[in-house]
Amino acid sequence: MLGIILCEDNEHQKKQIESIIKNELINLKINLEIELSTKKYEEVIAYVKSNKKRSFIYFLDVDLKDQISGIELAKIIRRYDSNGYIVFITSHSELSLLTFKYKVQALDYILKSDSKNIKKKISECILEACKDYDKNNIEKEDTITINLGNRINKFSLYDILFFETTSIAHKLRLHTLNGEFEFYGKLKELDVNLNSYFYKAHKSYVVNIANISSIDKHNHIIHFVNDETCFVSLMYLNGLIKKCLN
Repeated sequence: MLGIILCEDNEHQKKQIESIIKNELINLKINLEIELSTKKYEEVIAYVKSNKKRSFIYFLDVDLKDQISGIELAKIIRRYDSNGYIVFITSHSELSLLTFKYKVQALDYILKSDSKNIKKKISECILEACKDYDKNNIEKEDTITINLGNRINKFSLYDILFFETTSIAHKLRLHTLNGEFEFYGKLKELDVNLNSYFYKAHKSYVVNIANISSIDKHNHIIHFVNDETCFVSLMYLNGLIKKCLN
């Protein structure tokens, strides 16, 4: 989940920006919060280091009047949060080109002097960051990455028909709308990377119910949208039917 970090060395301006961010989160109905608001760049670095598996929206003052600038701080942040969203808030428009020099991939550069526009720009940055974050995480959830031996492939879960065991120990075969692929693994270990559309229909098969066209209950055969088939065991038949009907 995203969080927000603010680093501004002017206490009065820090409180103003905090207030704007909080109000815009309410207006946008976005369930985020400012997790860290500080004057000290060291506190930002320490917080990001201790939360390496997360990403944040950073609102950074460029001129921190400290040992390093906000742009230099952003470069350090990028070591630990490569996907974070960095927004510079500053009185110095002439420093905006430095963000390109340091290659910190800033989302925006907001001028404090433009008081009428600062609220709008902060709101736009929060909204854009949240949309991009949600999009990227949906894409992650809807794919599975498999080591095929000579290459690593990312497969869309929506293109998968079923997984099956093979005659070779610990070797599986993946059936997709675009072909078949073999790799080493275990069916029980796939569960953590699959979404709720997948169901164990047999000791040898895990199927994607979204791509099932019909189920032959008498012969225990599953038919898929591309006319491929696999078996469903009697033990799992009722569960499969129930899952398909839900």
